[in-house]
Amino acid sequence: MKHLFLIFLLFEVLLAKSQSNNPEEFKSLRTKSYKGDINIYYNPIMDKYDIHFIKLDLEVTDLSTYISGNATIQAKAIKELDTLMFDFSNYMTIDSVLINDKKTSVDHSNNIIQYIFDTPLNINEEIKTQIFYHGTPYQYGGGVTHSYDNQWNKNVTWTLSESFHAMEWWPCKQVMSDKIDSTHIFLTCDNDCMAGSNGLLKNIVTLPNNKKRFEWKSFHPINYYLISYAVAEYQDYSIYAYPEGSDPIPIQNFVYNNANYLDYNKSAIDQTASMIELYSEKFGLYPFADEKYGHCLTTLGGGMEHQTMTTLGNFGYILVAHELGHMWFGDYVTCATWQDIWINEGLTSYTEYVALENLISYSEAQSWMSTAHTLALEEPYKGVYIPFEDAFNEGRIFNYRLSYKKGAALVHMIRHEINNDDLFFSSLRNYLSEYADSVATGEDFKNSIESSTGINFDPFFDQWYFGKGHPKFDVNYAQIDDTLLLTVSQSTTTSETPLFQMHIDYQINYQGGDTTVRLYQSQNIETFKIPLSQTVANIIVDPDNWILNQQGNVDSIESPGSNQSLFSFYPNPAKETIQINFNPKLYRTEKRIQIIDLNGLIIKDYKLSFTSEPVDISYLSNGFYFIRGISENNVYTYKFLKN
Repeated sequence: MKHLFLIFLLFEVLLAKSQSNNPEEFKSLRTKSYKGDINIYYNPIMDKYDIHFIKLDLEVTDLSTYISGNATIQAKAIKELDTLMFDFSNYMTIDSVLINDKKTSVDHSNNIIQYIFDTPLNINEEIKTQIFYHGTPYQYGGGVTHSYDNQWNKNVTWTLSESFHAMEWWPCKQVMSDKIDSTHIFLTCDNDCMAGSNGLLKNIVTLPNNKKRFEWKSFHPINYYLISYAVAEYQDYSIYAYPEGSDPIPIQNFVYNNANYLDYNKSAIDQTASMIELYSEKFGLYPFADEKYGHCLTTLGGGMEHQTMTTLGNFGYILVAHELGHMWFGDYVTCATWQDIWINEGLTSYTEYVALENLISYSEAQSWMSTAHTLALEEPYKGVYIPFEDAFNEGRIFNYRLSYKKGAALVHMIRHEINNDDLFFSSLRNYLSEYADSVATGEDFKNSIESSTGINFDPFFDQWYFGKGHPKFDVNYAQIDDTLLLTVSQSTTTSETPLFQMHIDYQINYQGGDTTVRLYQSQNIETFKIPLSQTVANIIVDPDNWILNQQGNVDSIESPGSNQSLFSFYPNPAKETIQINFNPKLYRTEKRIQIIDLNGLIIKDYKLSFTSEPVDISYLSNGFYFIRGISENNVYTYKFLKN
């Protein structure tokens, strides 16, 4: 277990960064080292009621993380309910509680609010809870953070609740499956500040004592960890996106009220509009088009996809593309459990590639994918799906190499398997439509794209999503007459996934041109026969970098008939026997054949009586070997495949 002080230092250093290659690097650093102090595990009592409305009416400040105010929670019993429970940190002080408008005593211990009904609620019975509270949230958890931006001379305070931190600043139900139907977030702050949040800014109310209240309302379902606020001396810089077939969509940016800030960042902020227009074309109309998209600027070392109002630390292209992509993949449709974080982070990371591919250049997108592969290959023994024992470890949930980069590589490979871009993007739109305003697992995604494409993705997901590691391809090829024999030997980094069955492209280069063939590998060693009259100069495996793989060797097996001065043989590949044909002129000399493994060990040494004889190889295991012919002072060796 890491010391909390070290974690705090790491977090503070990260906050000071202006930009990171990882748009959400801070997530993986916020390990839950103190998880024993809070209840983050499944509690079946919370499955007995469904929240349909939240109102947070809070006084906040840009000078500290201190909060005071109240939370109203309206819910309905979906099972007989004898106990009402909410997650809420013991660091916060409860002043009073009203249940159905009656002042009530509750137990607040072990980071849980608990109330036992005198008479259990019946199914469909409504309950309204209003909790008045104040306090300074736990400073190491990340629920609320205060910082000072030295470059722009601004104080700023913001929330960040993913994945287990909402309870650090408001009483909530940290259950992924219960999306809240609608929210009101009312934020009172000093008159020189502005406070941003989810949904539409319906009203700004002037209050006594140089205060004002920002009243935000949203009528889209939202997961508990996506509710947010940020407060600072902001200015509102709003622009619009114009997706085809839609009304204009407002993009509301709360950026520092500094005379130079927009001069430095306006062009970067403006790029958001073209991204919304592109994503609306590819994934379906921006899901919250009747409200807004927006950004709240902070010193966060990356970004967080708070629904309709991303919190971020800069307007870097990849960062904006990523957090905007979350509005579809993560907010509109959310992972059902933290084990399935790929539904959020893998699919969203791929939107970065889509933005580069369509708005910048194909070469930039390919460079991005090459980097993603390099990072993913650094985890050769692990998989994307998170086992239950790691489902509460934020370091594993937000593992950049696995959840983000390998996750994006999986989406790219799914696109290659579908092999039809129109169908690929329509399958994504169908998935989003099917699970709109809800949650989904990786299995749900698989079933959805199977329904859209008619392709069986069971083997792919068993290998790439639930499996571990990645493949390596070694290729040997030979030409006989007008046929290219292409033998692909696949090894993997872990025995838990001994084979990746999938389509792979091979670029065959020859003088005057090249051709690309698409082959499906269904076993570890497989030989393909390809009609080809040109003389092959080279073969490139996966030339367009679709597949997450470790490139192996590509070798030419010399044509068996090319050295008639000594001997030739056939077939290659061979199963039971190899027919040996020595030069007839050598009929009076001693002739020997040796079978040698790839380590140079002589497995068998045959003395031949005739110039043409069969040699038994049935005892060999499948794989590559050398066959050496010896006569007088001549020695020649070929490579062959036993299968």
